[in-house]
Amino acid sequence: MRVRYADGRAAVTHDATCEIGEDALTLRIGETSHTWTFAESRRADDGASGVILKRKPDTGERIFFAPDDTAELRARAPELFTARTLGREGRGVVIGLVAAAWSLAGVFLVGVPMLAAPIADHIPSRYRDQIADISWSQVDAVTNYCDDSDEAARILNDLTYRLMATSNVPQREQVWVTIVDAPFPNAFALPDNSIVVTDDLIALAENPDELTGVLAHEIAHIEHNHIMKNLIRHVGVGIFFDVVVGGAGAGQALALASVNLAGLSYSRDDESDADRRGLDYLDAAGIDTGALARLFDRFAEQAQEHGAAGMPTLFSSHPATAERAAAARARARAGRRPSLTDAEWQVVRAACGGGLRNQIAPEPETGTAPAQQPAPAAEQPLAGGEKPGAEDGKPK
Repeated sequence: MRVRYADGRAAVTHDATCEIGEDALTLRIGETSHTWTFAESRRADDGASGVILKRKPDTGERIFFAPDDTAELRARAPELFTARTLGREGRGVVIGLVAAAWSLAGVFLVGVPMLAAPIADHIPSRYRDQIADISWSQVDAVTNYCDDSDEAARILNDLTYRLMATSNVPQREQVWVTIVDAPFPNAFALPDNSIVVTDDLIALAENPDELTGVLAHEIAHIEHNHIMKNLIRHVGVGIFFDVVVGGAGAGQALALASVNLAGLSYSRDDESDADRRGLDYLDAAGIDTGALARLFDRFAEQAQEHGAAGMPTLFSSHPATAERAAAARARARAGRRPSLTDAEWQVVRAACGGGLRNQIAPEPETGTAPAQQPAPAAEQPLAGGEKPGAEDGKPK
């Protein structure tokens, strides 16, 4: 049968064919095939229209079945059609959530900052997915996906996984990095535990450890659930009430919240928390924190020279203060191996056509760009990961 498939890396779906077996389904997208067992599959829809499947743990992938094409799936995997699987919480849970919502209604004007954390930590996954979908649609509206960024994204995903694995981050199997083409330098985390990195930010980084420091900071926001807490603080507990009781304005409120998702400033406590935890990741992975300090210094100088209007987007939402630079510098350890090899960094820098081209060193007069040179044999591979290769002088 025909289905639609989303890989979780971009806000687009693809045509696919699906064969339903006794205990698994096989998905084919072009020349690629995936097998999903029923045991690892979960419902991601609300039961009101077609069936949407996701994996457990959630990788961001989705399979969309039309309403008229679910009979065979129901016959082979009836457990996917139980009330619990459909995402309908038990009666006691629903009653408890509604009671809590009305109990909090009388104090939300003064208690939003205090209540944001417990509310964010207990939002059911299907509501979080709804917010994430809207967030991705907003990202898609202001950025472009790059056909030449797959290898660069793989390198950054390997790097972030290494950071999370060495620090035992619980969400390490759910986090992924997407590189986009955007006219501003920034990196930000979304409610589905993904991290968006713009090509302009990559171009502004003078070495891989600077970019790694920013990624570590965003991972910390994900580990401590700052994204959802931040949204609730800025939009208000009303968004939570609307979602829980099914208010008609929920979708509009969520869309409004996510329009400026990347620009919402975190609380001072959340930023300090992400700074500390991010530096912990770098220390544990053997990466020098001094590069992040130099990044803070450089943009603090730019802000002083050009004022707020000249600040990169990243640092208008994540202020680069002298205190933050000093904290990173205090934990610096000279002589540590770079987080990426020269060859890997060149592949990352070349993503999306190279971003801010005037920030990248010009090609030599011979016409051979540095990124096209084969990697020296002496370069060290990523710890715990496979070193990317090169073929015919071009990044894979």
